[in-house]
Amino acid sequence: MNHAIVHYGEIGIKGKNRPLFEKKLVDNIRSSLSKDTYESIKRIYGRIILELKPEMDKDKVTEKLKTISGISHFSFADKAELNIEEIKSRLLEIAKNHKDKTFRISAKRAIKDFIYSSMQLNEILGEYLVKELNMKVSLEKPEVPFFIEVTEKGAFIYTDKIRGFGGLPVGITGKLIALISGGIDSPVASWKMFKRGCSITYIHFFNDTINKQGVKDKIEKLVEILSKYQFKTELYLIPFSDIQKEIIKVIPSRYRMITYRRVMFKIAEEILKIEKALGFVTGDSLAQVASQTLENVNVIYKAAKYPVFSPLIGEDKKDIIKLAEQIGTFNVSVMPYDDCCSFLIAEHPETKARLEDIEKLEENLKINHLIKDAIKNAKNKTFMNKRI
Repeated sequence: MNHAIVHYGEIGIKGKNRPLFEKKLVDNIRSSLSKDTYESIKRIYGRIILELKPEMDKDKVTEKLKTISGISHFSFADKAELNIEEIKSRLLEIAKNHKDKTFRISAKRAIKDFIYSSMQLNEILGEYLVKELNMKVSLEKPEVPFFIEVTEKGAFIYTDKIRGFGGLPVGITGKLIALISGGIDSPVASWKMFKRGCSITYIHFFNDTINKQGVKDKIEKLVEILSKYQFKTELYLIPFSDIQKEIIKVIPSRYRMITYRRVMFKIAEEILKIEKALGFVTGDSLAQVASQTLENVNVIYKAAKYPVFSPLIGEDKKDIIKLAEQIGTFNVSVMPYDDCCSFLIAEHPETKARLEDIEKLEENLKINHLIKDAIKNAKNKTFMNKRI
């Protein structure tokens, strides 16, 4: 089986913009696979056909295709020429490996000028396997389903559908800046935005007085895991300790968490401009911690001049953990670390902050020069998604 048949879901309802989405998906597939992997990648109506090189490791191709946003499911298939005898012959060779199992034929004719309809193919090919291999039909619960897709490029025959990432191709909807901590939520939030077609650049704020090298290593590990979902990933490590010292001088401890995060948005806005991004993504989940009450989220987001996307805002923590385990970030996220947002805040932080109160307190902050220094001293690291 030296062909991979890639199907998409949501892309199919994009109307006149559909070709644009299809092309982006093809480009992303090409960016993930080296030229040693395939002979050709072609778009035909409703699917993408990859002709793989015979020596290619299909397990590696499987793992790579599973990480490409926009793919609903894919299959490895044999190709037959567009005549019924050739289709029968190829189907028989595949079916010989399953002759003691019940089966069902599921044929789809994507080109109307092929002589047989989908229903006729189901009947003809089903009767053929019963006659040649004495196989038994089970329409409801077959042990092996045989799928036949008749396209302008030939008839493709396969038995398994491998679930893909779903969603839209990364990069098609624009770029976001993700404020990533070392916790569970923010990596999952950015993964969710991959599914909506966003590319992600990451920012992490650290305090040298509490953060050790191990924390930075942890962030890099998280970003490296997430980088497999897009071809190129940028991480900015922003020094925050001098800014925090000034905040501590002016802002009472019960409000500091809120001001920390508001200032982070102001710094992140400068990176957003550099990266030509269109908004922010956070791991906020409503009422999970003190800074994520409705009142506090409203006050914090008021500091951002660009849209803030929080895809986990209504998620249960258990569901977030399941997703973290699924995408491979959980084991790294639960490693101990010191979050700079928790630096010298009150034991019982404010949960119902008012914007006018916070803005009044912040009038006494003299940190514009420190913000410029933080951006100037930021360290940038690039992660490349390795092709197979």
